[in-house]
Amino acid sequence: MTNKGADQGTKPIRVFFAVAPTQSVQKQLAHQAKLLEPLCGGRKIKIPHLHLTLVFLGDVCVQRIEPLRQIMKKISVKKFSLILDQISYWKHNQIVYLHAKQFPAELFALVNALQATLSEAGFTFDRRQYKPHITLFRKAIHPVNTDLIKPIHWPVNQWYLLQSKPVPAGVDYVPLGHWRLK
Repeated sequence: MTNKGADQGTKPIRVFFAVAPTQSVQKQLAHQAKLLEPLCGGRKIKIPHLHLTLVFLGDVCVQRIEPLRQIMKKISVKKFSLILDQISYWKHNQIVYLHAKQFPAELFALVNALQATLSEAGFTFDRRQYKPHITLFRKAIHPVNTDLIKPIHWPVNQWYLLQSKPVPAGVDYVPLGHWRLK
């Protein structure tokens, strides 16, 4: 998936919009992953990489990052909280993930606002049906599907533009911008 302008002599960078957990929520997610590791196996997601993807853009020309940052200022959505209360497994891509039985309408309002703003500005992005989740394990060996005994409460008051930057040990997520929710 390549965005317009990505072929104009500049190597594109891989980017996406996401919400990142607070340190408190990060600790709770890490604790949950530690408990699950002996049950599901696989490759545990590094703590700093835990996030909830909102919109995946893919490759974007570096020159388009600043205009992308500017158009995000148009978006006005209310703060919200996530209550993560289920652990599930997707067999087709072998991931164990956390999600909510019911996500707040504000999350979908944010995703819809992002998609509409990106479309208006001529950006392309992944248009598959949005299925909010936080991946804890990749290449999980055993499925895990259960309710959390103690749900994780995650207050969301901002979102980020992140670059997925290749490094020798895999990838790092580099913040390129962030915006506050109202």
